[in-house]
Amino acid sequence: MTNRRNETTLSGPPQLRNLRVAVYASGGAPAHHLALLALWGGQPRVIYAEEITAGGLDSLDAVIFPGGGLLAMAGQLEPLGATGVARVRAWVDSGGTYIGTCAGSCHPLRMSDPYREALPAAAQFQMCEVTPLNASTGEWGLDSPGTGRIQVRPEDHPLFEGFSEPFEIVHYNGPLFPPEPGAAGEVLRATEAFTPFERSLGLDGETTLERSIARGARIAYHQPVGAGQIILFGSHPEFGASALQLGWLPASRLLANALKTVRAHGSVSPKTGTVGRETLSEATRTVHELEVVLERLAPLQLHLPPNTPPFLGQSGPELWTAALEESRQVLERMRLWLTNSPVGEGLAAPFLLDSAPRPNQDFGFAGAKQLLTRALEMARQALDTPPEAWPAFSGAYNEFLSHPYHLVASTYLSAGGLIAGAALQATAFAAANGLALPEIVPLTGVNHAE
Repeated sequence: MTNRRNETTLSGPPQLRNLRVAVYASGGAPAHHLALLALWGGQPRVIYAEEITAGGLDSLDAVIFPGGGLLAMAGQLEPLGATGVARVRAWVDSGGTYIGTCAGSCHPLRMSDPYREALPAAAQFQMCEVTPLNASTGEWGLDSPGTGRIQVRPEDHPLFEGFSEPFEIVHYNGPLFPPEPGAAGEVLRATEAFTPFERSLGLDGETTLERSIARGARIAYHQPVGAGQIILFGSHPEFGASALQLGWLPASRLLANALKTVRAHGSVSPKTGTVGRETLSEATRTVHELEVVLERLAPLQLHLPPNTPPFLGQSGPELWTAALEESRQVLERMRLWLTNSPVGEGLAAPFLLDSAPRPNQDFGFAGAKQLLTRALEMARQALDTPPEAWPAFSGAYNEFLSHPYHLVASTYLSAGGLIAGAALQATAFAAANGLALPEIVPLTGVNHAE
């Protein structure tokens, strides 16, 4: 991310300033969406499962369900329960817009019968008859195509306004849609920055992505539902290209185009509050502690075994090195931003900086301070585990809660990903208040959303 705030704000959909949109907070990774909403002139806002159950969607024009947490779709559905799911469906039917990315895009789909039987809320959530090409009968509901950047051909569809040539987008285990009416964005191929899930498992042979491409895979799906609509992205238009998913690609325009289809039915008044000096001081201390721990962790990539799962087109050691180096850069710039950030009353969206997670969350939303604290806890756990005690890998993600590779570097839920999330929420806070943005430059040097 750079400091070109004016260019970023002007590039967003013009009606966003009056659009009442919130990101689902009770599961997944909402920070990227919150940053883009603020950069495009909107008011960053989250909504929790219990607020949805209580009718909170009625004050919104659109809701965004992001990519999943550790439990993917199940982790987002469990806090909602049958009542929350029914509220979402009724709200869409009465005119609301549901936007989903990756795991969040699966809920309105016609998933496999065994998955629906194992997770009744998934069956209740269904709002269309489309089944992903990579739907599975297993507990996760999908066969992952893999992680990293894929190439997509734009099609004549409102979601692809402004695209004329093939472009890259980050895909992260999510669904791929069949070439049915409403689906768009033809998947052409994997790039060098993509790892098929089969390779993450150490398997050879044909991949899920190859099979899906042969069947005409699309990345997006749009359908009216009653007086409302669903807009689904199996991939991540909100993700960037770096090891920590920073540095937005041109694909971020897909999300802007989705928001352009939403009619505003009210007005937005920014909610203001107080940011205390102690909040920023605590976050700054945590940043310093993270820098010390990550510096000690950096050389331990030498202890990763040959079967370390690769992701994002990189081997385990390569991803470890890239994620920790980028984390170091982000922390350095966050420390500077925190030192200069204003405190006091009357600041918009202070929750972005300081907000404790709720007990029923599968990752999900937390303030930047709390994200940094959790990242530090994960990094310390990794450092406190001697290499001889590192567990053997039994799958791509099975040891997520115990192996230093996963705790620190492998995914957007690792410590590095949470550091990036904190930086993104600081960006959202700065944009919402007209402040200088954190000068967080990803290793890729790419940022097309700004």
